[in-house]
Amino acid sequence: MLKKKNRHILRKTILIFLGITLLLAIFQYRQVRKEVLYNRENGPEPAANILEMGIEESSGIVLSGEKKDYYWTHGDSVDYGETPRTGIHGFRFDSDGAREHQEVFLEGATNLDWGDIAKDKSGNLIVADTGDNLVRKNFVLYRFKEPKSGANKVEKKEIDKITFRFPGGEELNNEAVFYADKSIYILNKEYGRTKMYRLMDKNIDIGRVNIIDYIDEFKFLGGSRLANFMDAATGADISNDEMTMVFNTYKGIYLFKRERKNTNFFDGEVYYHPLKWDFRVNQYEAVAFTKDEKNLILTTEQGNLYKVDVEDFKLLREAESSEPIKEKLIEIGGDRQGITYKIKHTIYLIQVMVMDMIFR
Repeated sequence: MLKKKNRHILRKTILIFLGITLLLAIFQYRQVRKEVLYNRENGPEPAANILEMGIEESSGIVLSGEKKDYYWTHGDSVDYGETPRTGIHGFRFDSDGAREHQEVFLEGATNLDWGDIAKDKSGNLIVADTGDNLVRKNFVLYRFKEPKSGANKVEKKEIDKITFRFPGGEELNNEAVFYADKSIYILNKEYGRTKMYRLMDKNIDIGRVNIIDYIDEFKFLGGSRLANFMDAATGADISNDEMTMVFNTYKGIYLFKRERKNTNFFDGEVYYHPLKWDFRVNQYEAVAFTKDEKNLILTTEQGNLYKVDVEDFKLLREAESSEPIKEKLIEIGGDRQGITYKIKHTIYLIQVMVMDMIFR
């Protein structure tokens, strides 16, 4: 009799637990769905499309430092057996597409997974081969002088190949890069948050594997908790005075304002602008300031370009502090076999299936 009563209590407990879980799931689904619909109403409309130029799966963008209203972009990596993409594309655009186009190949470069492109204060472009298409501990930054009009190749001897790894050999996916404080900054692609790292110019040694410094992390604020967990940073850029930094995600753009150089962007004022959130149609991959810095240009893997007015951003959080940056030591678990990566990738596939249902 007692065993029967215990089984009844156990079944009742399980049903209550499942009921509560279902209610929470429905609530979270409604919250995310509400955000999807809001973003579709308030996100920007396409300004142009660059597929006609032969730029497929644009994965980075930066404003030229030499030419007026001119941008540099590059494609993502390709599947095994396809012709590798080892070139960058320069272009101007209007509502009808590209008005000027230039493709420049980087001799000796390898595109395992190019994530973003940036420029420094010395007239160089920096292409970041920092994605996670392969489980690896060493990542590469290609640094070279911005190509002139009419150029179609940058020779190998003119390219600095900067090899680096994360503290403890951590294996990360990184698709957002910018240059400030005489340093190359990298934001990793992690769901629900991003971590900031930097490699200072004075510490770069072309002949060895450099160790990049960890700075801080930022947890996403621009939506519901579940929606933020389904989001990740995929591109970044910096204003000319290095006081304003932006990074885009799949569903929005974060903008950070600081008061002094060499202080943590994540401690500054935080602003946000929603994007039309549907990864099947608009997979936002990169962001760049226009010349007057009144607008931002975004690229997508589908070829659409978007323009967003900086004045339309909404304040999310006031500045917290303005202390000079101090590199931090972090504990790394020593994921030598890429186990953490495989787990994260599995979670990502589950997220994709959930998002597919939400976006229908």
